[in-house]
Amino acid sequence: MSTAFPRTTTTKLAQLRARLAGAFSGDTATPGTVSRIPSAGHCAAVAAVVRAEFGGQFVSTIVDAQSHWFNRIHVGGQSFDVDLTGDQFGLGEIRIARAGNLFPSSRVRGVEELNDETLRRARLLASRSRIPTAGHKLSVELMSRSELAVA
Repeated sequence: MSTAFPRTTTTKLAQLRARLAGAFSGDTATPGTVSRIPSAGHCAAVAAVVRAEFGGQFVSTIVDAQSHWFNRIHVGGQSFDVDLTGDQFGLGEIRIARAGNLFPSSRVRGVEELNDETLRRARLLASRSRIPTAGHKLSVELMSRSELAVA
């Protein structure tokens, strides 16, 4: 079994990152984010878009004393960690490694751990980036939370 990450998936992730980068702005970043790096404050919202497009799980770690979210996706029977916002910490824009090898310590997070504000920012990023499938999935997640809150 090969441990290489498929080139087609790498290409799709690079295309997704490029589209998202064009939509990064103050209203799609975590409130209060101040940085000259466009991806700063976007990790959880970007992770939500990546999960909507590729499936998998949310993973988080601490980088420079800040919570940082990224993804664990499953490709060809293998699990890989994918980070599309590492550049906010001086790392590469797109980082891919075998699951558990991207950051020294990380933990899997549930979708319920993303707050509604983050999901709204993710939906806005997907809309501005013209990624309708992700936008729809994020809208459905937000609506299901609203219905649960009313019940």
